[in-house]
Amino acid sequence: MPRALVFINTSTDAAEVVKNLERVKGVSEAHYSRGMYDAVAMVQGESFNEVKEIVSKSIRRMDNVRSTLTLTLIENPL
Repeated sequence: MPRALVFINTSTDAAEVVKNLERVKGVSEAHYSRGMYDAVAMVQGESFNEVKEIVSKSIRRMDNVRSTLTLTLIENPL
């Protein structure tokens, strides 16, 4: 199953964003983080296109989400 880690910068406290992430279909985990990003989410879907849609249409459009960085996870090719 295709997965991605989404690193999120918020415009305010990340608490509201993490609560909203937990309600998004396809988000299997959502956490606060310290450092360059305020929150991180694990997103999974039936295809990489579905993962992209979840990020672009659900996560990036959330209130208080300022920016995201998405890393797609590749299963071990060996």
